[in-house]
Amino acid sequence: MICLEHMSAGDPSGFWRHYESFVDELASSCRHREVSGPKIKIALFNDTDFRVNIGCRLTSQGLKQQILDAFPAAEITSIGFSFAAFRKEFPKSTSAGRYELPDLESRLSTAYGEEAIDHITAADFVILQPEGSLDHRTTAEGLETFFTPVLTARKLGRPFAVLNGTIPVYEDERSEYLRGLFRELGHVAARDEISAEYYGIEFLTDAAFLRISPAPVAERDGCLITTGARNNADEDIEILKAALGVCEELKLRPIVLTHAVERFSPYEAEIIARGGIFAETASIERAAETISACRLHIGGRYHMAIFGLLCKVPSLLFDVKTHKNQWLERYSSLIRLVHPHMDLKAAAALALGDGVSQEHREATTADKYIRFLKRAYG
Repeated sequence: MICLEHMSAGDPSGFWRHYESFVDELASSCRHREVSGPKIKIALFNDTDFRVNIGCRLTSQGLKQQILDAFPAAEITSIGFSFAAFRKEFPKSTSAGRYELPDLESRLSTAYGEEAIDHITAADFVILQPEGSLDHRTTAEGLETFFTPVLTARKLGRPFAVLNGTIPVYEDERSEYLRGLFRELGHVAARDEISAEYYGIEFLTDAAFLRISPAPVAERDGCLITTGARNNADEDIEILKAALGVCEELKLRPIVLTHAVERFSPYEAEIIARGGIFAETASIERAAETISACRLHIGGRYHMAIFGLLCKVPSLLFDVKTHKNQWLERYSSLIRLVHPHMDLKAAAALALGDGVSQEHREATTADKYIRFLKRAYG
């Protein structure tokens, strides 16, 4: 209703048209999926499918598709994570197995809600998705709290798995804790090779690659502009200014579709005047249409760069405070890491000159997900 009211008053930036598609997608995602016959009850912890952030939904929806491909009779219960739990301290550590179920339950309910233990008790399979929720600020206490769903599942004898996340490379006692934990758990995979190599765990390419295969678009005249995960406002403004300069040089329409779009508000009128789009979010399908009309992506968003790869859009990707973007450059020649003091116009011309014919090279990723999930389930 709010979206319609704003659109009826005029929507020159396309903000509300894009946002309305997100609301429709959210309503569809919340509908209960009917499963006939015997069910496999799966508790999916840290499901980010219901967030405004497009990347969170792109990767969570991709993961859930693989779960349903592996287990067609699955009934998935989604449980979110409360970041406030990272700031809470608990009287007893869960490391090295020195804990009882009540110690886990206290952490579990703080992080995942009062019904979390009931979801695990009722589940046939427990899955934890780290998906962008851990960073270098996460304390050892916070790590113990985050992994309580699978620690609880193990304590209760339920099958479990950890997959589809980036694990920060810690250089202190946290890395030793995680290495020991992952050895004990066994069924752990990271979505980037840097995490996987550092912790000695399995590598499964980000499930975002498996969510959608956009149709080709003939006319491409846009430049997708995004913010950077964990950037401050000044860093994002520098990205925008550089991107607008590239748009002017190459005669591209600025297409802003990104989380934290409000940081770009002072430039909204200029973007609209250039025939551009100024939006925060959209459904996955609507986002695919918008991104497919772009020739280039400039920004710091890891998942929007993946979305660009799916739409055959090369990225000038800023190296932000995570190794995700570094891995993505290693993964695809369509990704070039850039820095604030680089000649972005020259880099853009080079990226466009190389063409965008490369296909996603991990054609067997879906099969690997299915094998991993079935192996963890037993």
